[in-house]
Amino acid sequence: MIHECYVKAVEVLKKNSTNLGFKASFNFYDSIWSRDGSISCCGATLTKDEELLKTARKTLEVFKRNQTMLGQIPNAVNLDGKPVSWYALDANLWWIIGVWNYYKATHNKNFLKNFWPSTVKAVRWLEHHVIDKSCLISSCESADWMDSSIGRRGKVFYINCLWFKAVKCINELAEELGEEKLYNPEKIKRMVNILFWPTHESCEEILRMGFVWRNEFYEEAVHEYREHYLHFVSFEWYEGRCDTFANVLAILWNIADKNKTKRIIEYFFKKKISKPYPVKVLNPPIWIPSYTWNPKMDIYRLIQHQNRPFYYHNSGIWPYVGGFYVLMLKMIGEKKKAEKELERLAEANKIGKEKEWEFNEWLHGKTGKPMGAIFQSWSAAGYILAYKTITENLQCPI
Repeated sequence: MIHECYVKAVEVLKKNSTNLGFKASFNFYDSIWSRDGSISCCGATLTKDEELLKTARKTLEVFKRNQTMLGQIPNAVNLDGKPVSWYALDANLWWIIGVWNYYKATHNKNFLKNFWPSTVKAVRWLEHHVIDKSCLISSCESADWMDSSIGRRGKVFYINCLWFKAVKCINELAEELGEEKLYNPEKIKRMVNILFWPTHESCEEILRMGFVWRNEFYEEAVHEYREHYLHFVSFEWYEGRCDTFANVLAILWNIADKNKTKRIIEYFFKKKISKPYPVKVLNPPIWIPSYTWNPKMDIYRLIQHQNRPFYYHNSGIWPYVGGFYVLMLKMIGEKKKAEKELERLAEANKIGKEKEWEFNEWLHGKTGKPMGAIFQSWSAAGYILAYKTITENLQCPI
């Protein structure tokens, strides 16, 4: 089944290929999204398929063409080539990672020279969202892939994991061109660990550097047996739930040290985060209205975009994140577990509302019922990333 799923995943990416790049899904999201598209590019480059490589480049190019003078990358572009949405910070972050990934796959120096000025502008725009001495990006509400009634704001763990990776990527690209490195990613990494994995020592440093106004609320987050990073930290508020994707990225990109990695993995296994399929994106689900979840917003949304418990961003299963989860298991040496989870991820992609192999956007976090858009590009790309890494014994491809 795992090879059949790979073949079907490649078909999905080809089905979603347009003259402007990879659209997010075949029939619902009839537009090209920076984060979806960039992740799709990362899967496409592993296939070494010429058609998909061309679409990957087109995807990166359409966002380059629509970049603002200040460096912002659109969140989404319509198939007529016009930007339809801005707002998102991870649009810039994933686009930079996508440019890096494409260059590493093709070693096309002309591509890199052509994209370099726009890549620098993209990272400079992000730099202006660092509003204090922390070196970390601050976000407005829902300015990333969790753009729903679950709103995270302030310093978001996921965003700052991407920030660390994007800085590493642009430094590597600078080295390829003989340019000076722009930032120190190790400083970002240190600050991520100080803020999002609180200790008594980090509380003192955070107060001294002015990351938070007062420390009393933040000291409550200090726990000797902490099992994962904080979700986000805002003005005199922190959200303590586990953002699965961000913790997976922290392990993949060596933001988490061995001790933190061990604790996070034990938490994932204990909480059965990959049951019924890889993987639930938030744990535990939010059951009552809170600072993080505003259910009034769901009144105006389609059911597939509502955040009831185990729906959508509220502990729903997202196969694209499942791909990164399986990839992470392989990278930390859990190859047998990774192989088993890859089979279950293939099963998740096979389940359909009307027919098999629909590569659904998301599934119910308890029942595994497919609930989102079908033929989702990043669901296919996430699987390709995991499949290729396991079957070809690759190093981390992203």
